[in-house]
Amino acid sequence: MGTCSRRGAVLVSVLTISLTACGGSTGTSNTTTGTTKATATSASAGASPTTAAPTSGVSNKQKYSVTRSTAGDATTDGKGRWTLVVDTITGGDPQVAGAFNSAVHSSASGQLDPVKRAAGSDGTWTFDTQPQIYFGGASVSELISGLFSPALAAHPTSIVSTVVIDSRSAKPITLGDLFTDKQAGLNKLSEQTKALLPGLSGVGPTPMPDAPGNAPTEANFANWIPTPEGVEIHFADYQFFHGTPVITVPWSALDGLLAPGMDALRGN
Repeated sequence: MGTCSRRGAVLVSVLTISLTACGGSTGTSNTTTGTTKATATSASAGASPTTAAPTSGVSNKQKYSVTRSTAGDATTDGKGRWTLVVDTITGGDPQVAGAFNSAVHSSASGQLDPVKRAAGSDGTWTFDTQPQIYFGGASVSELISGLFSPALAAHPTSIVSTVVIDSRSAKPITLGDLFTDKQAGLNKLSEQTKALLPGLSGVGPTPMPDAPGNAPTEANFANWIPTPEGVEIHFADYQFFHGTPVITVPWSALDGLLAPGMDALRGN
């Protein structure tokens, strides 16, 4: 295993602990009303491409304005530099906006802090994030894609984290909230990953054998967002291989598992 792979594996191990509480997932397009179409994609390395922020969106019949903000800084020795870009909202329900904005900033900082610890002082490095915001009928969510680029590494390491806020209650929606029985839900996500991921990534047999990355644990599936097609899950770099694959578990596969009130996410 090369230097970059070792560093990436260590970094992902640290990030798994730091980011599990954020919950959520990602996507690739960007519309102002309704959740954007989030299709399953194959494994890829690197951060998501820069996308223009929508100017507004509607969730739970409340209209929100979107602001994209950028903050940057550097380590005291000048070797590390970072730029954190996030999308925040105003208007609508102020409690929803406040909860969402707080979670988004926390999610971006949660990516940077372990990066700074893992970077060490053996060379220069940069870290950048790009956000993608989604408005659904009952939720507002955001994917934050980070890219850690050490100068001495063979390739950068991608990082993902998500935020999902219930626009009816202004509370985060975790996997524990999504399912009536969290473990039963995790078992289904694990089963679906084994069935869907090999065909999308082109790696390994279908279905996948049991592996640490597809084990039915909350940490493995913490980065998700609700989409019209289903629960879109974003996997971490090195969770299976170098790259950040994405699958969408169809809502029909989750029939009988969703907690009361979570059916509303289907209409996102």
